[in-house]
Amino acid sequence: MKALQDDIAIIGMAGIFPGAGDVDTFWANILAGRCCTSEHPSPDARRILDPNPTEFARVYSIRGGFLGPLATFDPAAHGVMPDSLPGADPDHFLALRVAAEALEDAGLKNRAFPRDRTDVIVGHGTYVNPGNVNWIQHGVVLDQVAALFRQIRPDAADADAAAFRTALRASLPPLTPATIPGLIPNIISGRIANRLDLMGANYVVDAACASSLLAVDQAAKNLLLDRADLALVGGVQACIPPAVIMLFSALKALTRHDAPHPFSEDADGTLLSEGVGFVVLKRLADARRDRDRIVAVIKGTGVASDGRAQGLLAPRLDGEALAIRRAYEASGIDPATVGLVEAHGTGMPLGDATEVRALRTVFGARRGGRATCALGSVKSMIGHCIPAAGIASLIKTSLALYHGVLPPTIGCAKPNPALALHETPFYLNTEARPWIHAGPAPRRAGVSSMGFGGINTHCVLEEPPR
Repeated sequence: MKALQDDIAIIGMAGIFPGAGDVDTFWANILAGRCCTSEHPSPDARRILDPNPTEFARVYSIRGGFLGPLATFDPAAHGVMPDSLPGADPDHFLALRVAAEALEDAGLKNRAFPRDRTDVIVGHGTYVNPGNVNWIQHGVVLDQVAALFRQIRPDAADADAAAFRTALRASLPPLTPATIPGLIPNIISGRIANRLDLMGANYVVDAACASSLLAVDQAAKNLLLDRADLALVGGVQACIPPAVIMLFSALKALTRHDAPHPFSEDADGTLLSEGVGFVVLKRLADARRDRDRIVAVIKGTGVASDGRAQGLLAPRLDGEALAIRRAYEASGIDPATVGLVEAHGTGMPLGDATEVRALRTVFGARRGGRATCALGSVKSMIGHCIPAAGIASLIKTSLALYHGVLPPTIGCAKPNPALALHETPFYLNTEARPWIHAGPAPRRAGVSSMGFGGINTHCVLEEPPR
């Protein structure tokens, strides 16, 4: 039997996701079943992304989940010099903003807490972003274009060539000593620790789409090992440049629809999105002692790799099932008592099918002819925010437990018959409904996040103690 002191409380959360500048709006959008994807906001996106068979990749969609005008940052409010923003990676600054909002949501803005034992762990990918694009343009690209100018205009005077190079550099965002920290990924967590005066461990986790849920796993272990007393954990993907969409299109991973349709017969791929989310974690016993508001309780986490799979990017049933099984073994919870699973659910047919089979391996077949566990994915509404996907799912599921509501998944009115859901304990919940509950066990849920490269994570949650 698992001891109470082995549980972790979620006592605060904050986020910015497509169509939602805060967690309350995010939750309202989910309950309303609102699709928050849109066309790429960049004025050059249609020119870059329109289907063209002569280009590197044929892009089927210029849609995604974008933050747009919600991605605001006030440098003065966060003690950041304004000249450090232009040309830097926006992930740094939106992560700082949302991390500070999560601490405030936990009631810690004007309250003493052990800052010297507060960890900062951030899920973040190393994908193309405006910061490193600017860095490359100042170096390799500028040199290449200047060399091309010399080839095209061999008769040009040295002064004209120098003027051309100067004009090119002036057209780029600045690259200065103030900008450089905003180009280095691990400084995302360091900046948060610096500005919020937190002296526990700070580091970045890159496990592709599993990054932020793996960060939660790491933070929970640090708390249980008494290496920290508080943890500020999240994920950030604040910008999806056209180049990243082109890469995913080359992998044939993008849908032709306006949004992903996970587990549906119409599923044909995913849409990429932007998002930032953070949660504040604390040992449950300490949270109850300090009378913190508890949103949900983490009962256990599980992590596993795929091992030798068919390919680096192809999911493997055994690896996913192992991560899920480890989470329930760590939690001491019978999967039969779980009423909701927030799946990775990208809308890619192979991935969805593998995930359902992995869940069935652990949860077993349907018993008594009745489905008992809702299955869904927030990606049907906001798209796939890659390293921030897990934290978006964790926030959604925590709020479902807190409010006692089964949230809907949209675009899956016709389940894919190949998934054989009728043989599993799962059903696709397509509308918000009260989480009617009976029995000795409290409301419980699972959250999955699977990353490219064969890394799988699962987290078991429970409603807050009454």
